[in-house]
Amino acid sequence: MTLRKKLAVSTIAASVAMSAFAGIPLSNKGLAEKLGVSGVAYASAAFPSATVTTKVKQLRDALIATNGLDKVQELRAVISGLSDPVKGDIADPIVAKFMKGTAPADQAAKIAVLKNLFVDVLALTYDPSLTGLEKIRTEYNGVLQSYASAAQVPDLTIDNIVNYFLLIQDQAMLQLRTKSYTELSALLTDPVGFNKLLEQSLAALPDKQYDVEKILLYYGVTTEDVASVLSNLKIKVDNNGKFAIAALALYNAYLHLNPAPVTPTPGGGIITPPPVTIEVPKEAADLAGKLVDLKGAITKATGEEKAKLIEEAVKEAQTLVDKLAEIKNTVTIVDGKAALKLDENKTLSAIAGIAAIADSLKAAATGTELSALKVTIDLGAVAQDDVEIDLSTAIMEQAIKAGLTAVSLKVDDLTVDLPVGGTFSSAINFTINKSDASEEVTGGLKAASKVYDFNLSIGGVATTTFSQPIVISIPLGDTTGLDIELLSIAKIVDGKLEFHGGRIENGHIIEPRDTFSSYVVVENKVSFNDLARVQAWAGRSIEVVAAKGAIIGKSEGVFAPDAKVTRAEFAKMLIRALDLDNSSATEGFADVKAGDWFAPYVAAAAELKIINGRSASKFDPNATITRAEMATMIARALKVSQGASDVADVDAALKGFSDTGKISASLKDGVAFAASHEIVIGSNGKFAPNSNATRAEAAVIIYRAINFGK
Repeated sequence: MTLRKKLAVSTIAASVAMSAFAGIPLSNKGLAEKLGVSGVAYASAAFPSATVTTKVKQLRDALIATNGLDKVQELRAVISGLSDPVKGDIADPIVAKFMKGTAPADQAAKIAVLKNLFVDVLALTYDPSLTGLEKIRTEYNGVLQSYASAAQVPDLTIDNIVNYFLLIQDQAMLQLRTKSYTELSALLTDPVGFNKLLEQSLAALPDKQYDVEKILLYYGVTTEDVASVLSNLKIKVDNNGKFAIAALALYNAYLHLNPAPVTPTPGGGIITPPPVTIEVPKEAADLAGKLVDLKGAITKATGEEKAKLIEEAVKEAQTLVDKLAEIKNTVTIVDGKAALKLDENKTLSAIAGIAAIADSLKAAATGTELSALKVTIDLGAVAQDDVEIDLSTAIMEQAIKAGLTAVSLKVDDLTVDLPVGGTFSSAINFTINKSDASEEVTGGLKAASKVYDFNLSIGGVATTTFSQPIVISIPLGDTTGLDIELLSIAKIVDGKLEFHGGRIENGHIIEPRDTFSSYVVVENKVSFNDLARVQAWAGRSIEVVAAKGAIIGKSEGVFAPDAKVTRAEFAKMLIRALDLDNSSATEGFADVKAGDWFAPYVAAAAELKIINGRSASKFDPNATITRAEMATMIARALKVSQGASDVADVDAALKGFSDTGKISASLKDGVAFAASHEIVIGSNGKFAPNSNATRAEAAVIIYRAINFGK
């Protein structure tokens, strides 16, 4: 009995299936020698009578031709960057099954070997010499053979394994080939659809039992176990959508190798969109050529002459990029709703022009880049309260290829920046509904904006959480009589307000959001009854930080200003105050459970490298935070959120403190930053790095961070 007939494919396996397909090592030479598969036949509908070597080379060439090779490489690079303990944890579900028949006394040693094997497999990165795979073949061949022999597979070879997974990948791509681009995008976020896809792919394999299946069945490894490993991997890696991007890259490579017919088959079978010819605008092509010609002059120049040439090149490139980035469009009104009517060919051409200029500038002056690349689609003044905006898959794919950071949508004075890549990799439907803010909605708080209800679909699937935050800039209305510092964006959840802060800038409040709902800006006055002793030096800071939702009282009306701050509490304060929330972030600390109130804030801080654990596996959330730790977290967070720079001379920044020697070496940079910017201030010539901060002190420090650079 085969694995595919015995076991049902789980929905988890379906959702991460493409992660396995995206992990095949590709090489432009030496593959046969390294894998030992030069004589293995690889026959399929897409690649009849091709050897494994030929097939992999064809696939690699197709990925290059379709600009997809880097996407597969990026996925493998992220996997290789995981720490060894994390990789070991990922492999646990399968490793445990391979203990069948192993004496208890021998299990620890075997588990360690198997975990190391999985670690090295996961760590394989793209490498023309495939040295990582060679290491596996030389160091673990005996281990593999011992497990294979027990399963009555006397001579398991690398070519057996490679051939099996290439066959599955091929069949999956042939199944995908019958889908339209819209259907494909939907599959990437539809576990049920992927379940069916993988079942069909396995069923389409030649009806024989493969050595890989024999071994998995012998040790009781189910598709659920494989799915669990892949799901663990996805959780640890896929906060930027690299699995989906790699899957799309492979899909396009297969279409390049084996194009589907343009005419649909009877019954609505294969649908392939007509080819789109993207022409780089002449002015962009001319400037790109000029920059290429300038490379020689820049290379030969030195000193001020070189700096001037680069400055002029950047200025000219930035000017044209800014011009191309303003996408012309029209708006149509249908049934009272305003809808964007975008010229797709001109949009694709503009994006291609931006990419050509940016690439040519980098080639002309190594290390030189333009400011964040994005395009702006301005709908202008729109009287309607309902607006609908559609961006095609072709536009999003071209934006990814061009290296754009965002597509900016502007309606009247409202601006929404959609990130490019990750979640935002296929067709987008974005709707905005605007309405007045009634007291019923605001709970009696004074409103400073309209209510905006946002809805988003990607690839035809309603989407409310994202791998990268959407940045919304909401225009403020009449703020007469309102305390501007106490204004906060509020998310409307089940009729209640959830405060998320936001920074005020040029009559707008700006806030990155990693989830979507309805939003309104209100004046949020929060009062406490126990601030008399600290009112003079901390009262205003507490009021503002509480208004932003970054800090809450211990109970109704009670702030507890003298209570010590824990590491978990400060992580929340900092993440919320500086708008760094990320619901998709994950962490690997053993003492942080998924259901803990502080888990999402610790995860966001850890992912941005704002905070470290007390050890590799321990965060110690309930321990009080020291002033040096707090200063370092603030410094790292401001570098992430504001692009702040390190202190040039750390020793000079710390020379005014007599207790500098008590500052841990790993925290000195952060303390120097916080001290030099007067975010954390010493007293009586001492910084007191190992003292614990009170809640009042933490509020003051957070307030200074919010106002950094103003």
